[in-house]
Amino acid sequence: MSRRLIRRNSVASRLMIGTGILALLCFGLTAAISYWRSSEALLGSSREMLREVARHEASEISSDVGSAFNTGATLANTFRIERRADGVSRASAASVLREQLRLQKNWLGISTLWEPEAFDGRDSANINAPFHDATGRFMVYWSYQKDALVREALHSYDKPGEGDWYLAARKSHAPVVLEPYYYPVAGVDTLMTTLSTPIMEDGHFLGTVNITISLDALQKRVARLRPLNVGQAILLSPTGAVMASADTKQVGKKMTDAHTQAMLAQVRSGKVSSDETQLAGADWLRVFVPLRLGDAPEVFALGIMVPKHHVMAQARSLLWVIIVVGLLSAALLSTALYVLLRRQVLAPLAEAVRVSAAVSSGELNSRIAPRRQDEMGQLLLSMGTMQAQLRAVIEAQDDMATRHDAGEMSYRMNAERFPGEYGRMVAGTNDLVDAHVQVQRQLVTVMSRYAVGDMQADMPQLPGEKAALSDAMAATKRNLQAINRQILALAQAAESGDFSTRGDAAAFDHDFRGMVEGLNNLMQTTDINLAELSRLLQSIAAGDLTARMTGDFRGVFAQMRDDANATASQLAMIVSSIQTSAVSIKGAASEIAAGNQDLSQRTEQQAANLEETAASMEELTSTVRQNAEGARQANQLAIGAASVAAQGGQVVNQVVETMSGIEASSRKIADIISVIDGIAFQTNILALNAAVEAARAGEQGRGFAVVASEVRTLAQRSSGAAREIKHLIDDSVQRVGEGSILVHNAGKTMSEVVASVQRVTDIMGEISAASQEQSAGIEQVNQTVTQMDEATQQNAALVEEATAAARSLEDQAVQLTDAVAVFKIEGSTVIAARQRTPAPVAQHLANKSGKVGAAKPRLVKSTSTSDGRWQQF
Repeated sequence: MSRRLIRRNSVASRLMIGTGILALLCFGLTAAISYWRSSEALLGSSREMLREVARHEASEISSDVGSAFNTGATLANTFRIERRADGVSRASAASVLREQLRLQKNWLGISTLWEPEAFDGRDSANINAPFHDATGRFMVYWSYQKDALVREALHSYDKPGEGDWYLAARKSHAPVVLEPYYYPVAGVDTLMTTLSTPIMEDGHFLGTVNITISLDALQKRVARLRPLNVGQAILLSPTGAVMASADTKQVGKKMTDAHTQAMLAQVRSGKVSSDETQLAGADWLRVFVPLRLGDAPEVFALGIMVPKHHVMAQARSLLWVIIVVGLLSAALLSTALYVLLRRQVLAPLAEAVRVSAAVSSGELNSRIAPRRQDEMGQLLLSMGTMQAQLRAVIEAQDDMATRHDAGEMSYRMNAERFPGEYGRMVAGTNDLVDAHVQVQRQLVTVMSRYAVGDMQADMPQLPGEKAALSDAMAATKRNLQAINRQILALAQAAESGDFSTRGDAAAFDHDFRGMVEGLNNLMQTTDINLAELSRLLQSIAAGDLTARMTGDFRGVFAQMRDDANATASQLAMIVSSIQTSAVSIKGAASEIAAGNQDLSQRTEQQAANLEETAASMEELTSTVRQNAEGARQANQLAIGAASVAAQGGQVVNQVVETMSGIEASSRKIADIISVIDGIAFQTNILALNAAVEAARAGEQGRGFAVVASEVRTLAQRSSGAAREIKHLIDDSVQRVGEGSILVHNAGKTMSEVVASVQRVTDIMGEISAASQEQSAGIEQVNQTVTQMDEATQQNAALVEEATAAARSLEDQAVQLTDAVAVFKIEGSTVIAARQRTPAPVAQHLANKSGKVGAAKPRLVKSTSTSDGRWQQF
C-alpha cells in the first residue's frame, strides 16, 4: 500500500524540489552577502589607500610650491625692516629681486609694487623715470626673455582682473594665489600662476612681492602618479580650473558641473571628498584632498582616481567560487533528502491515512498501535487520542440527557475535561440546554416583578412555538396596566382638588370591577364634605363672620367642621379689636404731623441764616487765598533769582580756575619748547661731527655724509620752529595772566550780588509763609460753617420725612378702619368709616424742598469731627 501511495502522491519529489530551491536561495543569499561585504571592504580599503596617497602627494606639492611663498614672505619682511631703518634704496631692492630670480631657475618672474609714497617718499622724483610709470611709485619686474633677465615697468595693476595679483592682496591683507592662466613665454603659451605676498606694517598695507611660476613641472609630476599602476591624478584650482592632469587636453579647462563644485565646496571646508564617477564609459573611484600653498587662504583640490573594476576583481573571483560550491551542495542535499523521505516518512504516513478514514466513517473502535517514537509515531498516537476523545464526548452527552429526564435541570457537562475543540463542542451543547432553561426562568422573573407592582419588565418575544408564552405574558401585563391607570387617574384628580371624577367600572370584570366601584364611592363622600367646608369659607371671605358649618359629618370630616366653626368665632373677635384700635391710631398720627410741621418751619429759618454766613466766609476765603498765591509766586521768583545768581558765581569761579590752569600749562609748554631747542642744538652738533667723519672716510662715507647733512638741516629747522613757538607761548602766558585778574574781580562782584539776592529771597519766603497760615485758618473756619449748614439741612430733611411719615400713618389708619368696617359681627352694628380729607403731604414736601434747596450752599461730607466743631461753635 505504501508503494502505491508513493507512486500516487509525489510528496518526496515535491519536498526534494523545495529543499533544492531553498538551498539554492540560501547559497545565493550567502554569495550575495559575501560579495557585498567583500566589495565594501575592498572599496573601503581602496578609498583609504587613495586618501593616504593623495595626502602624501598634496604635502609634497605644497612643500615644493610653498617654498616660493616662503621666499616671498622673507623678501617682504626684509624690505619692510630696511625701509624702517632707511637702509635700502630702489636700486638695491631691484638688485635683490634680480638675484633671487637668477637663483630660482623654475621661476618665470619676480616683482614688487608699493603703495604711493610708501617705499621712500620720493615718488614725485621718479615720475616716468626708467622702469617707472607716470605715478612714480616704486615697482620692479624681472623676467626671463630668451634666457636673459630683463627688467620692465608694471602695468594694469589697478584694473580688476588683470591686476588681481595686486588688488586681491591689498584687499585681503593675506597671501594670494591667482587662478592658472596662459602667457606666451619664448613664443609658447605656458600655463602659470602668480603668488602674491602682502607687505604689512602695523596693520597697514604697503605693497606686494610677487613670484610667477610655471606649472609645467607640476603637470609632469601629477601625470607620473599611477596609483595601483592603473590610476591617475588631477589638480584643480579653487574655482575648478584644471592645473595638472594625466590627460593634457584637460589642462587649463574649467570644470563647472554641479558635482565638481559640490566637491570643491567640501574640500574648501577642509574635508576629504570621496565619490564614484564615469570616465570613458567605465566606473572610477575618486578621492579629493585639500591642498594649501603657504599661508594663502585659497584651497586647491588634488584628486586620485582608479578604475572600479580593477578594485572589484578579487570580489568577483570569490563570488564565482561561492556559486559553484552552492550548486553542488544543493544537488547533493536534494538527492539525500529524497532517499530519506521514502524510508522514514511515507510508510508511517500510510498507516495514519488508514486510521483517519475509519474515524471519518464513524468507526471509533479501530486499533492504533504506534511502533516508533519519532514524529510519525507521535502522529499515530495523536490519532488514537482523538478517537478516545470523541467517544468520551458522546458518553457525556448521554449522561446529561438521562439526568435532565430525572429532573436535575441544573446539571451540565464539564467542558474543562475536554481539550481544544472537544471542550468547545461540549460547551456548545451546554449552551443549547441553557437556552431552553433560560426561557422558563424568564417567565418566573417577569411574574415576580408583576407581583410586586413593577410593570416595567417585559417578556422577550420568543421565536417559533415559544411565542405563545410571550403572548400570554403580554395580555397579563395589559390588564394590570389598565387597572393601574384607573387608580392613578382617580388619585391625580383628588390631588388636583377634583373629586367629581369617577372610574369606568364597566370596563373590568370580576375583582377588578369591585376595586373601581369602591374608589368611586370614596370620591363621592369626599366631594360632599369638602363642598360644605367651601361654603363656610366663602361666607367669611364675603365679610359674614356669623356663618357656621351644620350637618351630619363623620370621622375626620367632623373634626374639620368643629375646627372651621372655631376659626370663624376667633376671627370675629380679632376684627372687633382692630376696629377699636384704628380709631385711636388716626388721632395720634394727626397730632404728630402738626408738631413736625412747626419744627420744620424753625429748622428752615436756621438754615437760611447759616447760608448767609457761609457766603460771607466764602468771599473772605477767596480774598485771603489770592493774597497767599501772590506771595507764593513772589517767593518762587526770588528763589529762582537767587539760584541764577548762585550759578553765575559758580561759573565765574570755574573760569578763574580754568584761567589759572591755562596759565600753568602755558608755562610748562614753554619749558618743553626750551628742552626741544636744546635737543635740536645738540643734534646739529652731532650731524656736523658725522659729516666731518664721513669726509674723512672718502668715497665710502659719501652716502652717510648726505644723511648727516639732511639731519643737520632738520635740526636747524626744528630749532627755529621751537624758538617761534616759545615766543608765542610767552605772549599767551602774559595775556592769560591779565585775564585771570579781571576774572577774579568779576567773581568778587558776583558773590556780593548772590548775598543780596539771597536776603531778598528769605524776606519773601517769610511773607509767603504768613499768608499761607492766614489762608489755612480762614479755610478751617469756612469749612466749619459749611459743615454746620449741612447738618441743619439734614435736620430739615429729617423733619420733613417725619411729617410725611405721620401723614402717611394717619392715612393708613383711615384705610384700616374702612377695611374692617366691611365685616359683619354678631351683637354689634357695622362701624362706618369716618371720611377725612388726606393732608397734602406730597405737595407740602415739594414746597419745603424747593425752599430749602434754593438757599443750600456747597455741600461738604459730614463727619464725626464736624459734629464736635458744631458743639464748640
